[in-house]
Order: sequence, then C-alpha cells, then structure tokens
Amino acid sequence: MQAGAMRDFFDQIVGRPHDDIGSAPPGDSTSAQWLDFPGCVFVRGAFRADGDGAIIAPGLFISVAWDDGAGRSVLTRAGSGRQMTAIAVREALAMGCAPRCSDRAAIGLALPRTSIDELGLGDEFRALFGSDEAGAATVTLATSPRIEAVAAEMLSPPISGRAAQLLLSAHAAEIVVHTLFSERGPIAIDPAADLQRMRLQSVKERMDADLAWPWSIEELARNAGLSRRSFNQKFQIAYGESAIDYLRGRRLDAARALLIHQRLSVTEAAYRVGYAHPANFATAFRRRFGHAPSRCQ
Repeated sequence: MQAGAMRDFFDQIVGRPHDDIGSAPPGDSTSAQWLDFPGCVFVRGAFRADGDGAIIAPGLFISVAWDDGAGRSVLTRAGSGRQMTAIAVREALAMGCAPRCSDRAAIGLALPRTSIDELGLGDEFRALFGSDEAGAATVTLATSPRIEAVAAEMLSPPISGRAAQLLLSAHAAEIVVHTLFSERGPIAIDPAADLQRMRLQSVKERMDADLAWPWSIEELARNAGLSRRSFNQKFQIAYGESAIDYLRGRRLDAARALLIHQRLSVTEAAYRVGYAHPANFATAFRRRFGHAPSRCQ
C-alpha cells in the first residue's frame, strides 16, 4: 500500500489528521505504526463508536481491550476483563457511528480492504456480514489466554528495534486469523500448552526485569513449573535459544548500552548486569560483539 494511501486510511480511522505516522519517537505509546505484513495500522488504543457521521473506508477494525469501564464503546463487557471486537465495513460509507481510536488500555488493528484481499481472506471477511445488504457489522468475540498474551506483548513489547516490528507483525497476523475464523467455529487451542507458554513468557520477563540476579536453570524451571530438562527443551522451542544463551545475550546487550550511553566503567557495567568477574564479562563480550568492551567507552 502506498504511503499516501496508508496515511489517508489512518487519518480516517483515528480521526487525528495532524498525526504523522512514523513521526513519533520509537516506543512512544501514542504513536501508530504501519505493519507491512499483514498490511495494517497498529495503534495502542481501542476502536470505539464516535457518532460524527464520518465517511469511513472499507476494512476491518479489531480491538482487544482491557475493560476499564469506558462509556460509549462499541465493545460489550466481558466477565474476564478482556474483550475482542471486530468492526467490518464492506464499502466506503457514511456511518452514524464511525470507528475511532480511544485511549483505553487496548491494542487496535485496522486493515484496509485491499490488505484483506491481498492476504486471500476476502471470503472470511464477507462472512462477517449478516446479509448481502449489510454495509457494516460489529462482532464481539471471546478472548482466549493465547490472544490475551499476544495482545499484552503488543501493548508492551519485550524487545525493541527491528525485532519488535517483526514481533508486532507476527502477533497482528495471528489476531487477524483468530478474528476471521472464530466466526466459523472455535480455533482449537490446547489450554495446557497455552498456560505453559504464559509461564515461559513470565519467566523470560522476570529475567529481563532483573538481569543482575544470579539466575539458575533450577530456579527458572521451578518458576515455570517444569523440570530442568523439560524447561530447557520448551524454552529452546519457544524462543529459538536456550534460557542461558538468552540471558547471556540480554545481559551483554544491556551492558553495551550502559557503556555507550552512560559511560560506565567496564567493571561497573559488568556488575550491573550480573557478572561477578569482569574478566569473564570481557571474554563473553568479545565473543558476542567481536571487540573488547573498552572500545564502547
């Protein structure tokens, strides 16, 4: 989709024409992002009913929201405190209640009709409408633990930079698929596997939050409710590397940032990220980055 068309689509759905996608600093919670795949605008906020009679472009507007008791929302309350709603617009029309982005604790995805067609999901999109005459449809769906975990990661990604973009794109595609196919019947989800994934994610987040702690495989496995062997296998499958390799990489990346941006000494940076011996830190740093940590000062 061309940048100009994407920006026009964004202006219509968010209702803030002065916003410029890409102008906000990286990580700004108010910024919107265009995800080339699956071809959508991602916002931190929920789409709500805004009775301004606006002309709205055809597309699919998905919200996964944490219920905060907001008033005029198109989302109906769910007992779990999390809600998933899709607003489908078949063709450009004047809507008495147009989708707009609100500031709730939520994530929103807006796909123009062109993106839906390019994904080969036109039939599933049309199935959301109750009749051939309907111009718009609103569907409220039950959230699963899996979608809740995915939405939480999109709201606050555990990584940054290009990797965060890839994560957002993957999660956005998953939410779109769940939205379109849930109307045909529930997508099979293994509750045990989903709970296990959430536990692994919780363990990973605990490591991220306290890199200096002397984590052991035994402690991490215990926190995940798994044996040491099972934890090692499942973490490797989930994240593509062992827990120890992941922790080492996060520590060294954090130390490099401390050396560059805070001008700490090599010894202090090593201690800050959990290395008791600066010599071991220097060796590990050189292996990861190809040069001594002192070069970052």
